[in-house]
Amino acid sequence: MQEAEFTPLATIANVSRLVTKITDRISGDRSEFPLLVNCVALEALKLCGIPAKIFYGQAAWIEVMEDMSLVWAGCWGKNSHFWIATNYGELVDLNTSVSHRKKDHHNPLHLPKYSPPLLWSREVPAFYRYLPEGVAEIELTDERDQRWLALCLEEIRQKLPTTEWVPEDQLDFPDEPILCPGRKILDDAAQSFRHYDRALMVQGIPEKPF
Repeated sequence: MQEAEFTPLATIANVSRLVTKITDRISGDRSEFPLLVNCVALEALKLCGIPAKIFYGQAAWIEVMEDMSLVWAGCWGKNSHFWIATNYGELVDLNTSVSHRKKDHHNPLHLPKYSPPLLWSREVPAFYRYLPEGVAEIELTDERDQRWLALCLEEIRQKLPTTEWVPEDQLDFPDEPILCPGRKILDDAAQSFRHYDRALMVQGIPEKPF
């Protein structure tokens, strides 16, 4: 029997929907808490029988500003980002689509309008950039973060195993753009990716930040 080459779409739909919904509700806005999101996503993948690891390192992605100009955002230099790599070689980042919600405390004039899609793919387009530095050792020391993680893990353990599995054409993804295996793009109700992609097509990819 041939082994699967990528995470099944049903798993991607259920994990991405539940993880984003739960972490947004518990934290108030998951865009500020990528490590929390990845810890919950890692547990969800474990429940689905898919081995994966959390990596840390430099990461960047292109955001479209209010004036439709393009800028690289993310974490590099002294800052680190977190993401997941599955045993299929997929890179999973469930925070990119909401990065425009994250406040830039050093630059209040940074006002992005569109972010790139959620990422769950072995193929990583040029509007993302990831440089892994190692496997993350998870240790949340803040009491609030520990409480949030416990609540999120409890809920994902309750809801994911009982989620109804439906045919592929009836899958329920989060209402955010997402890039799935095979470069399959699923847009949100506001067609955010269509606007994002148009800005990139008109202006081209800016010079890489690192």
